[in-house]
Amino acid sequence: MKLNTWFMVIGAVMLVGGLLALANPFAASLAVTSLVGLFLLFGGAFQLWAAFSGMVFGSRTMTGLLGLMALVAGVFLLTNPLEGVVSLTLVVGFLFLITGIARLLMAWGLRGAPVFWMLLLSGAVSTLLGILVIGDLMGAATVLLGLILAIELIADGAGLIALGVVGRNMRK
Repeated sequence: MKLNTWFMVIGAVMLVGGLLALANPFAASLAVTSLVGLFLLFGGAFQLWAAFSGMVFGSRTMTGLLGLMALVAGVFLLTNPLEGVVSLTLVVGFLFLITGIARLLMAWGLRGAPVFWMLLLSGAVSTLLGILVIGDLMGAATVLLGLILAIELIADGAGLIALGVVGRNMRK
């Protein structure tokens, strides 16, 4: 199969996955939590192995502590997926809030520049999203991660399909 065809097939699978996540954002949120838990578990185990095997270029102690923290966080997310969804949603809410405030400060420093209004709008939206997520954490926790996953899968799927179609048309 040609690369362009692979792009379209993978894009279609991602698009369908995004639509399924959009249809059931709570299940998608649980899936995201489990996936993050697995990544943390394996990453933490690898960091611990690296710390104890002497394959670390920096501090073995710091690498070991970070590995242990990641391992514990991974186990927590996998054994308590509902609490994990709430925890990850809180992290996302603070991420929105902090990046929004940072963009507002950047916009304030760039008054008069062509990007001022875009930064101001972007910062205001991110700050508002952060406040909304943190303000209604339990309500946001049931859907936020799943919606973010759905939007990402739909956008990436559509992008890959378009890339495949454009690539196929360029060869003709």
